[in-house]
Formats: sequence, structure tokens, C-alpha cells
Amino acid sequence: MDVLHTAIEVSDLDETRVFYEDLLGLDRSRQYELNGVTNYYVTGAGPGELQFRVVDDAPDPTGIEHIAVAADDVDTTVEDAADRGVPVQQEPRTLERVNRRLAILTDPDGYTVHVIEDL
Repeated sequence: MDVLHTAIEVSDLDETRVFYEDLLGLDRSRQYELNGVTNYYVTGAGPGELQFRVVDDAPDPTGIEHIAVAADDVDTTVEDAADRGVPVQQEPRTLERVNRRLAILTDPDGYTVHVIEDL
């Protein structure tokens, strides 16, 4: 598996851009709005990304929203997770819009982990 991105909720996207792009030299890779959430991604030389999320009307950011990892076969990964007693928050489903398959697990510390397969 490969690490795809970590999603972090932030309070001010402009300040976040200045820090990660201007100061640290990362590059914007994509941006979109979905259900009142602005999603903004930056990347460096490697394949992984940081995803910054600005939630409309949220009083304070909550920090890490989720971690995303790539899987060769989401269904097999979820079956293995269930066999090991790992909590499955969301069974595998196909995201037609982005041609991916997604399932959501919970790690031992309660963090949400998106397991994603490119179709």
C-alpha cells in the first residue's frame, strides 16, 4: 500500500497556502468544493499529498480528518480487516465520479483511514 494523503481541517486557507506553498515550497495539485467543504491539496516531489479542508460554519478545525492509503484490492483489504476485528466504518463502494473504490476503516487509535483503489 502507498500513502495517498492526510486530510487536515484548517481555519484559514489563505494562511495555510502561504505557509505550505510560499514558505515550504509545496505545489497546489488540485482543489474542489463538496457539500460546503473546500478541499485544497498540495504535493512535493513524492506521490503523497496533504489535503486541507475548510468546513463552512465550523467553529474550530478538528485537526486530522482522515488518512488515505492506496490498495490493490479494497474488497480483500476490508475482508481481512473484518477478520482481524478492525472496525469498518463504511463498506466498499464505487465512486463513479473519480473512478475509484473506497472503504473506510478505523485504526487502533480511532483515526479514520480511507482505503482507496483506482479502477
